[in-house]
Amino acid sequence: MKRIFHLCLLVVMLLSACDKKEEIAPGEKPDERLNKTLTDYKNQLVGAENGWKAVLYPDGGAAYSFYIKFNANDRLSMLSDMNASSAATALESTYRLKAMQRPALLFDTYNYMHILADPDPSKSNGEVGAGKYSDFEFSFESVTPEAITLTGNLQGSRLILTKATKDEADNFIKRIAEKVKTFESINNFATYFKKLVIGNSSYDISVDTNLRQITFTYFEGTTAKTFTTDYYYTETGITFLTPFAVGGLNITGLNAIQYNATNRNISFTVNNVAGNIQESARPTRIDVEAARSFFNATGDDYLVAESGFTVNGVPDAYKVSSITNFYFVAFWPKYGTSNGQSYDIFGVVTQNPTSGQLTLFGPAAASRLTTDGRIVYTLLGTVGTQPAGVEAIMTPTIALWTNTQGFYVVTTQYGVDLVSASDGKSWINLYR
Repeated sequence: MKRIFHLCLLVVMLLSACDKKEEIAPGEKPDERLNKTLTDYKNQLVGAENGWKAVLYPDGGAAYSFYIKFNANDRLSMLSDMNASSAATALESTYRLKAMQRPALLFDTYNYMHILADPDPSKSNGEVGAGKYSDFEFSFESVTPEAITLTGNLQGSRLILTKATKDEADNFIKRIAEKVKTFESINNFATYFKKLVIGNSSYDISVDTNLRQITFTYFEGTTAKTFTTDYYYTETGITFLTPFAVGGLNITGLNAIQYNATNRNISFTVNNVAGNIQESARPTRIDVEAARSFFNATGDDYLVAESGFTVNGVPDAYKVSSITNFYFVAFWPKYGTSNGQSYDIFGVVTQNPTSGQLTLFGPAAASRLTTDGRIVYTLLGTVGTQPAGVEAIMTPTIALWTNTQGFYVVTTQYGVDLVSASDGKSWINLYR
């Protein structure tokens, strides 16, 4: 009987032990730990006496710099290098730290970061409905006393915050904005071709200052190659997101950039070697194969232009797009034959706003390929019926297209550009 009693007592003690819950010390519960982490992160953001430098790398490419001062009342002040003028205008907005799948930093009212993500292209100069594929809600990836790395929750953009000094708080964006203004002076160049020269090496480049993208053209034997990289601005120049490495050169960016307005010339250094970007009437080397391929195109397809020729830096200089009911320009190689002569057309397409019917008219010309890689057009006549009142538009357009010097052909990502060989100051962008 005594043994049975002891066994029962043991069972009661074991059951009591199972019912007893282990006590969790204060601050060890998951939500308490997360709240403490968020508090620590906020204290670090607010505690930076001189605020933070920030570089945002949108998923759409390139990168943008900011200066941010976080305040304890969940408000912040922000400057940006999105354009040269934005450096002078601080935007205030709110922010908050929130427990999501990971601790997150949300910029929850409109500021410069929202502009990059804005789906309205008039705001971001980005794509309709997507902007520049950027973020304004981020999760913390790594945190050190001097730097914080975050990842965008929607697009996967990368945001890096670095503690600023007093001098950087006052001048970081201001100095960068000066370099934005300097480098974007390349848009003042009158010629299509821009030649980048470093020592004995020369390359044709094209720059899209909206996308912050630069393309180099170089040759491997007789084959033209292109290399494109995004870039972002620094306090001394621009840095390439992907270095351009060819012919013994490794160009990671352009430093100490300066603009000479008189000569329309941008000077810089690369690895302490002086260089410059200058206007050029012709390419550094003519891509004869591009001209030959374009010349040999069949009449099965045409290329489209959204407007007429750019002349001396003025887009659609002759106002082709102002023609009533203008739809697009159709450049059609080998459109037809006349008396055994093949001809191309520079067709202006209009669309009846009521019926939707398309009408085409414009000059027809025979083309020939020169030995040095130019295409020259000789006027033969017209196709379609030219509307009344467009002579002032079409006459200079036809004269330019049939200039006896012809055109260089430049292959692009979406089609070709025809560039006047007479001075390189007139061109038209054609795409498929």
